Amino acid sequence: MKKTLFIALIMCIAVAGFAQKKTTPPVPNVPMDDETGLITYKEVIQENGTAKELYDRALVWAKSYYKNTGEIIKSADAEKGEIKFRGSVRIYSRLDDGKKITKNVVYYNFTLQCREGRYRYTITDFNEKAQSAAPIERWLDTDAPKWIPDYYLYLQDVDDGINELIASLLEGMQPVQKVEDDW
Repeated sequence: MKKTLFIALIMCIAVAGFAQKKTTPPVPNVPMDDETGLITYKEVIQENGTAKELYDRALVWAKSYYKNTGEIIKSADAEKGEIKFRGSVRIYSRLDDGKKITKNVVYYNFTLQCREGRYRYTITDFNEKAQSAAPIERWLDTDAPKWIPDYYLYLQDVDDGINELIASLLEGMQPVQKVEDDW
């Protein structure tokens, strides 16, 4: 009996020693809106130009950034200086060798408002593509019964995609430098 217990104990230790430990990735630093409780990227940018000039720059930027603006732009109101988009970013599964493969798509609402000398972007209402709305804020709830550490990686994918979008927007909203060729 003692011999059997000893062998079982040694087997448990050996199995535990060879098991791979999967570490939980760090919590992504996604911005949360205090009022809505939703992940929200929002900023007012001071930029030279009239509301119309900024609005026109925004349309030019959108056509260069998005492949199909006909599907992405949900409304564009030149008088209000407002464009509403419904865009998406990809999330990825990671293979053991580090390669990433597309897992799904996360949709978001993006509003761009232009005023004299400034514009504001608001990116919010993130939902994973599913049969019904699946807000990604649930990925932050580690107490949920079906929570997995990969949710943090998916949130990082979303954050990376949105930060890339914002960087492109900031660059695209810069005034166009006119080159004069007086020869």
